[in-house]
Amino acid sequence: MKKASMLMILGSSLLLGLFVLPMWNIRLGAPQYPDPLGIDIYINGLKGENEFDIQNIDGLNHYIGMKTLPKPEDMWEFDVFPKVVGGMAALGIIIGILGLIIKISPFWFLTWFLAMSVLGVLGFYDFNLWLVDYGSDLDPNAIMKLVNPDGTPMVYNPPMIGHKKLLNFDAYSYPRSGGILMGIGLLMTLAAFYLGRKSKLAAKARGGNKASLASFTLLAFLFVSACSQEPDPISYGHDGCHFCRMTIVDKQHAAQIVTSKGRNYKYDAIECMVYDLNNWDRPAPSKILVADYAVPGELTKATDASFLITEKIPSPMGAFLTAFALESELNKTHQSAGGDKLSWEEVKMRLNKTALADH
Repeated sequence: MKKASMLMILGSSLLLGLFVLPMWNIRLGAPQYPDPLGIDIYINGLKGENEFDIQNIDGLNHYIGMKTLPKPEDMWEFDVFPKVVGGMAALGIIIGILGLIIKISPFWFLTWFLAMSVLGVLGFYDFNLWLVDYGSDLDPNAIMKLVNPDGTPMVYNPPMIGHKKLLNFDAYSYPRSGGILMGIGLLMTLAAFYLGRKSKLAAKARGGNKASLASFTLLAFLFVSACSQEPDPISYGHDGCHFCRMTIVDKQHAAQIVTSKGRNYKYDAIECMVYDLNNWDRPAPSKILVADYAVPGELTKATDASFLITEKIPSPMGAFLTAFALESELNKTHQSAGGDKLSWEEVKMRLNKTALADH
């Protein structure tokens, strides 16, 4: 059991390599680029293989309407992934130490391996969704508009793994040192389970099949945290609106959606959030939040809020829409600013009619 526990500790520790080493790489080669352009993907951001690779790729993508490569603050994954990886590495090390001290069941090694494998698969699935969105959500006003032979718009997402031809570019996508270390670490923890189980059966150990309460609590906490549906604090002046891409700066008109999968979408105005909800094709919202005009920076449930539309209080995207957590604050503002008082359902109906009239 001692060897199995040491293997568990070492395998879990290899995950920490993701904090300093890239886990994936996408490389673009073409005749005009004898030195291919490359992007190293870390758990907390992107980095060019060479000094100007990111700028060159963004410059090329501009012509076909692709968005610029995201900065760490543009994607929730770059904030969540380091926490998940760090938490799982720490948990695996703790489970290995418990195996040394109190000889817990090796099935805890297997439980950790399965949990990390599921999280890894979900991470790769999310990564693939980002690649598809990045290569297909193109600016309709782009300089170049290319189509397939059947007339459908061409997409430019690189492959999840392997090679793909994108116009005159050869795109390659493969794991890098950090991702390889993670794979080796997972295999080591699986080997720890088989080695520990073999040791237990051979020794016919007594009482070794009960996991400690501490390790169970830590594991349960990790699973609950990974599925958290709590709002993410808005970084004003840094976070961008998911709908209009403007930087969020107004603490009295911002909004946020948290989906059933725990993903956060932030908006610089309530109207942007409503317009985005009109064509919502993502996991169902579990929380729809709006900024309280009376308490800047505080978010409240849209269904519990009261709303005011008045031209005396401009909102960032021109709907003159403001929310209040307390109806008494709404009435106080209405006395001085006038306008129309609405419920959440009335707000959606009003803005939907406006959107239809604009088209």
